[in-house]
Amino acid sequence: MPGNERLVVKYIIEHKNSLKLNHIGVINKIQNPSSDGRLIDISTVDSLRTEDSSKKADIYLNKKGVSIKQSGSSFLYNRLQRSEMLRVFQMLGFSNPASILKKMDDLINQFHNGNYESRDRHWSEAFDKDEFVQLLEYLMMKGSPNLGTSSHPAEFILTAPGANISASTIFVETFCEYFKKYSDVIYISLRRQWIGQLSNSEHQRALSLARKQGNAPWVYTNIVGSPRTGWRNNTEFPISNRRTVYMTFITVKP
Repeated sequence: MPGNERLVVKYIIEHKNSLKLNHIGVINKIQNPSSDGRLIDISTVDSLRTEDSSKKADIYLNKKGVSIKQSGSSFLYNRLQRSEMLRVFQMLGFSNPASILKKMDDLINQFHNGNYESRDRHWSEAFDKDEFVQLLEYLMMKGSPNLGTSSHPAEFILTAPGANISASTIFVETFCEYFKKYSDVIYISLRRQWIGQLSNSEHQRALSLARKQGNAPWVYTNIVGSPRTGWRNNTEFPISNRRTVYMTFITVKP
């Protein structure tokens, strides 16, 4: 969920019946899924439900599902694990899923061994265009590896800044329009965490990743980098048990 979601919805509510958006028209109906999945009209941002991670549509405008993204650099999909990739590639009907997974393994290994200055790798280093378009559209608009197809898919992508929102800074696009605009600046971000780092949430996430057999090639016994918060005390968690663990994000960096 983008950090600007509530600001965007607040602006739209305040300008209901006057704000006209591309593909949608003048906004006269603003809805959000209720706890039982029904769409309910909302008139204040306080009634906006944001805790449901399974929905791809953050809001419904004139009954059209809209995914809200913040302008500028932002995450398009968070925490895509190696253990999930093969299943998703196969589900989407990719011609050679194992070959793509090997390319991803190579990217992680090269980064871990210090052969890349940047952790952000252009999507074309691992995917051909048609298959990456399929993958990104599924992850942004339709579903997720762990939760499956969403009951609230998105039909459009709305981008807006994190502050000073106005009608001229809100853009509504189809996925194809969005990808055409940003395809040159979309990256697979190779992210690492550490088993044994001081942050408990990050330590536990790294442990969870490492427990899955499908993630094993992205778990390294040699430590590369270091957590900003530091390490757990050696008496609490032995140095020999530390691991470097990887996952991926998909980011846009205009």
